[in-house]
Amino acid sequence: MINSMLNEDYRVYPKRWIYLLAVSMINFSNGNTWITYAAITFYTNNYYSNSNAALFFNVIFMVLSIPVGFLACWWIDKFGLRSAYHIGTWANFIGNIIRLVASGTFIDPSLRFPIAITGQAVAAFAQPFVMFLPTKLAAYWFADNERAIANTLSSMSNPIGIAVMYSLAPVFVNKTTPDNFFNMNIAVTAVAVIPVILSLFINKSKPPTPATPSRDTDVDAPPFLEGVKICFKSKTFIVLSICLGGGVGLFNALYNNLQPALCVKGYNPTFNGGMGTLLIMSGLVGAAISGIIVDKWGEFEKVMKVSFCIAGVAAASLSICINYEGVQWWVILSIFIFGAAGFSIYPIGLEMGVEATFPVAEATSTGLIIMIGQVQGVFYVIMTNLAVGKPDPHDMAIQTCVDTNSQNHTVLTWKWPFLIWLICISVLITSFVAFFWPKYKRRNYEQGKKWNELDL
Repeated sequence: MINSMLNEDYRVYPKRWIYLLAVSMINFSNGNTWITYAAITFYTNNYYSNSNAALFFNVIFMVLSIPVGFLACWWIDKFGLRSAYHIGTWANFIGNIIRLVASGTFIDPSLRFPIAITGQAVAAFAQPFVMFLPTKLAAYWFADNERAIANTLSSMSNPIGIAVMYSLAPVFVNKTTPDNFFNMNIAVTAVAVIPVILSLFINKSKPPTPATPSRDTDVDAPPFLEGVKICFKSKTFIVLSICLGGGVGLFNALYNNLQPALCVKGYNPTFNGGMGTLLIMSGLVGAAISGIIVDKWGEFEKVMKVSFCIAGVAAASLSICINYEGVQWWVILSIFIFGAAGFSIYPIGLEMGVEATFPVAEATSTGLIIMIGQVQGVFYVIMTNLAVGKPDPHDMAIQTCVDTNSQNHTVLTWKWPFLIWLICISVLITSFVAFFWPKYKRRNYEQGKKWNELDL
């Protein structure tokens, strides 16, 4: 009888799965858009007549995420999931249309990059609005034993989109079809249409009745600025945001540097693109497993610490094998383990941010973690690119980065950048294991609320 009464107070609706699909698809599409050019760096720089075009296309997402991120945090917490989804979906779609126009051979080569970077900037504006949604969606629409897996599916859709595009870009643009950017962008834009269609079904920010006690009407989230202050007064949140955000930033640096680091050692473009895909797909497996464990037993801290340490070992292995040719098995194994362990941290880390700062609104804690990650990402990408070196004659003889001698000056070695990358990961892991001792404020509140209702 008591359980029946509790079920009537807190219930979930079938429509939550449509919302999950919609949020997942816009994150997938925006991930496609962000990383479109990272796996075809040299072709991109040549086609857009800018020696740093691919780098700029990547970095603009990270740079714009900071000012737009604060706007998105405030907007989502003030006006809800519905309007944020529509803003992100349409900005992503319009940005893709502009990029599509810029990639046509009918556009003067001198105008391609300015137009394309404008489209990339518009799509980058969408990123915070869509990447901050998963924890909000999970909190309002899903039961407490579904939140982690719902957050995993929706938040991991962004890196899955990155992986798919990283793998497909070399199929569209390669030695045989070096100017096939228009057809590639048709495919990316077609994916961006799907969230636009799904937006027809996103007509409410929250369900008619709460899914859990933490989203009940008697729980008042503090105003945005007060919420930000609460986050930064929490030692747990500060450690989490620096370490998890740093992990996001180091992932961005790895994705930006992986293709040029592999091609200088003679690995073919198909293998290089496949490694980007493997990194994410192994991460999806790890994230799904960790999400199930957390939903069932709630062991946020233990899962994150174990995963972080395993990822550190894999990062050390990758930093070594990236300097050798013909060791595909070693590269594959290192990337698989790093992806499976590293990505298992991301979605449950976002959930942990909500737990540690409850009742601060979900978009605030999630947004701050992602923004801190993007700041670190810009730093890591720039720092590692400054540490590149000139390849020796043997590397120049086996490299698969460029086809013509006039572009040989763009071929670089990545020994020192990956060493710096490994040192940064090691510092983050050590800090996280030593200083991260969380309190589960949201879960404790929900358990207390249920026990109080049972006593009544």
